[in-house]
Formats: sequence, structure tokens, C-alpha cells
Amino acid sequence: MRSPRLDIQTLALTVGLLLLPMSYAYAQVPAIEREALIALYNSTDGDNWDANFRWLGDVGTECTWWGVTCAGGNVQQLRLYSNHMNGNIPAELANLASLGYLALSSNQLSGSIPPEFGDLSNLTYLDLGYNQLSGGIPPELGNLSDLTDLALAVNQLSGSIPSELGNLLSLEYLGLGVNQLNGSIPPELGNLASLEILDLGANQLSGSIPPELGNLASLQGLGLHSNQLSGSIPPDLGNLTNLSTLYLRSNQLSGSIPPELGNLSSLNYLVMNSNKLTGELPPELENLSSLFDWHGLDLRWNALHSDDSTLIAFLNIKQEGGDWQSTQTIAPENVGVDSIGDHTVWLSWDAVSYQDDPGGYEVFSSPSGAGVWTSGGWTASKLDTAFPVTGLDPATSYDYSVATYTYPHFNNLNLVTSDLSTEVSATTADVGCAQPTIEISIGDVITLTVVGDWDSYLWSTGETTPSIVIDAPSDQWYWVTVSGAGPCEETAATLGPGTVVFEDGFESADTSAWALTTP
Repeated sequence: MRSPRLDIQTLALTVGLLLLPMSYAYAQVPAIEREALIALYNSTDGDNWDANFRWLGDVGTECTWWGVTCAGGNVQQLRLYSNHMNGNIPAELANLASLGYLALSSNQLSGSIPPEFGDLSNLTYLDLGYNQLSGGIPPELGNLSDLTDLALAVNQLSGSIPSELGNLLSLEYLGLGVNQLNGSIPPELGNLASLEILDLGANQLSGSIPPELGNLASLQGLGLHSNQLSGSIPPDLGNLTNLSTLYLRSNQLSGSIPPELGNLSSLNYLVMNSNKLTGELPPELENLSSLFDWHGLDLRWNALHSDDSTLIAFLNIKQEGGDWQSTQTIAPENVGVDSIGDHTVWLSWDAVSYQDDPGGYEVFSSPSGAGVWTSGGWTASKLDTAFPVTGLDPATSYDYSVATYTYPHFNNLNLVTSDLSTEVSATTADVGCAQPTIEISIGDVITLTVVGDWDSYLWSTGETTPSIVIDAPSDQWYWVTVSGAGPCEETAATLGPGTVVFEDGFESADTSAWALTTP
């Protein structure tokens, strides 16, 4: 039995159809436009649409078909969103020369976007989002000079973003999020002076954020999250004084937060978690009073720090969860020199409080005053508080520093490294001790053997023999401390075989590269 509600709806629809003006019901459209509508029906399984009332009716009834709006004897609008459409979008729709509004979103459309859509010179609104469209974004869409809304989000579009979209000077909304787009963000998008919303999130975009985006004076929302963007945050984004939302989370952004972001007085959401951002937070962030309390800010899972108690308290009020500091990979404190040899200096420090996600510490040395840091290895845990820096020259003054690292984990897929700690200095001894050498033998197992005869041996594994066997090597350091005649006691370190230790030797003084896939 049909429900009373359904009967009432059917009756209302029937009465509405009977009351349609006859001149509207039988408006004539050109034959080529009727053929374009029929092509859409046939290519998208029109028989099974949720609503296909009056479709394929007699010539002259086209303007009464469900979702079709006409003006001046031409099809002006097609509104068929959420209509259970399946199949491909036909190129014949480009023959609707007067079409100004095309909404086919939230269906199951597949295939590519017809490049012929670039011929729809009157189009102001194009929404094909929430479908299963694939292929690239046609650069021909850059011809649509009157377009104000381009919504292509939540599809399977791939390839790069066409630079030709920078020609759409009337565009107010550009939604390309949740696709498979790759390549860099075209700097030409900075030409879109009327743009209010730019959503490129959840793609596979790489490269840096173009500083030209800082030219988008009308922009209110910017979503670049969940991509593979790298490099620093352009200070030019501080020009976007109308911006209310800025989403940069889950990228590979590095460097410090520019103080210019403190100019964004209208900002309600600033979301930058899960990157590789480092350095001291600029005090200008305290100007962001429009950030929503308790959820307007997210700085988690970076390498940021501050000693400004007022700024810390302000940011905690805005921060999602109320504590931005607890997940920051910061440098250890109280770094000191525990012992000194001819070729080895032992460093110690206090363990950092952020222990929830795995990581450790990397030690660095530099001839005093040179500032060219060389990595001396890393610990396997954030619980470790000591490590030897070996391979040094006797009677030489060195500076030493320690950085913390956090491995990729569920909340951040990046290897995050802190700034270097406060430096300490020490001069190596000169009592004639030799640096021990370790030989690596690779067979069914891996054997590490100290060359020569020494009085005693103490490996980092706790063993006291000249050789040790490693059954399952990992990317961790193994070292041995040996003693000989007189005051000689030295340490040598090595890694499991087949592992590249240092990528560039840090001759450039750039410690951000680190060693390999592990630190």
C-alpha cells in the first residue's frame, strides 16, 4: 500500500504540471540542443535516473524535462545532481551554446571531462564533483572567461593542474580537492583576483607553494592539505587579509613559520599539523585573535618551540586538544661532554618528554667556529641519553650538538628532525692512543671484529670479546670501547653493512638532509 505522504507528493506534482503555462511547456529549442539532451540521457542510463520526468517527450517539450531550464528558446541550465546518473558525459553538451549553469555532481559519472566544454562561452557555473571522472583536467576550460564556479572535487582526476586555469579571471570558487592530481601548483593561479575559495587538498601535488598565491586578495579559504608539498611557507601568504581558513596539514613543509602569518586577522582556522616545520614560533601569531578557541589551531607533530610563556598560553587556548607542545620534536637540553679521548668524545643529554612516537637522537661535530656539521651517528631510541662521537683528530677543538628525530608514524608520515641543541665545546686529548678499526665480514651472519690486540673490549651490545655476531642487523650503530697499555681507551663505531651512512657529509652545513631513510 502506498503511503499517504507519497500520494500527497504525487498529487502536488501532478497539479503543478497541469498549471505550467502552455507557452513554457512547449517552448521550442534548436534541434541540435534537443539532440544534445538526448545524448546525455542515452549515455548516462537515463531510464534509471532517480528523476527523468518528461524526458524524451515530443519536440517542443524539452524545456519541461526534469532539470532543464530554458530562456529565449535555448537551454540555459542543467541541474541533474544526485540523480543516479551512470556513464560518460557526452561531448554533445558543448552544443548547448547558451548554457550558463551545468550541475551533474553527486552521481556515478565516469570517463573524462570533454575538452569541448571549453566552447561553452556563456558558462558561469560548472559542477561535476562527487563522481568517478578520470583523466586530466582539460586546459580548454581556461577559455571559459565568465566562469565563476569550477567544482571538480572528489573524482579520480589525474595529471597536472593546467596553467590555463589562471585565465579564469571571473572565478570565485575553484574546487579540485580529493583527486589524484600531481605536479606542482601553477603560479598562474595567483592571477585569479576574484577567487574566494581555493581547494586543492587531498591530491598528490608536489613542489613548493607558489608565493603568487599571496596575490589573491579576495581569498577567504585556502586548502592545500594532504599533498606532498615541500619547501617553506611563503611569507606572501600573510597578504591574504580576508582569509578565514588556511589548511596546510599533512605535507612535507619545512623551515620556520613566517611571522607575516600574524597579519591574518580574519583567520578562524590555521591547520599546519603533520609537516616538518621547525624553529621558534614567531610572537606575531599572538595577533590571530579570531582563531576559534580549542579547535582553530593545529600545530601538532612538527618541530616547533617557544620560550614565550604568553604566546604558549595563547596558542594552547586555540590549539586542537589544548596542548601544541606535547608532540613537538625538539632538541634535547643539558647537552654535555662526559669523557674525552684522542679520537672520541662521549656526549650526554636529558631525554625529551615527547616519547609517544619512536625516534632518537643524532650527534654532530664541527671544528670549533667552522659551523660545518658532520653527523657522528644516532641512537635507536628517545630514551637514550649518551652517544660517542668518534673519528676525531687528536688535540683539536670541536663544537658538538645533538638533534632529536621522530620516525614516520600514523599521525605524521614524515621523518621530523629538530633544530640543533645548544652547542658545547671540547678539545680532544693527545696521549698517543690509536683509533680502533672494525672489520665487517658478511656471510650467513655478519661478524664485526676489532683489528689488532687490545687489553679489553666492551661492545654497545654488552659483549666483551674481540668479535661479535649480528644475526639480524638493523639501521642502528654498533660500537666498541677498547683499552690498551697506559691511559689509552678509545671507541670506534660502525653500521650494519649495506647501509649508506651519510648522504652528503654535510659539507654544505645543511643538517636538514640527514643521513638516509632513517636519520
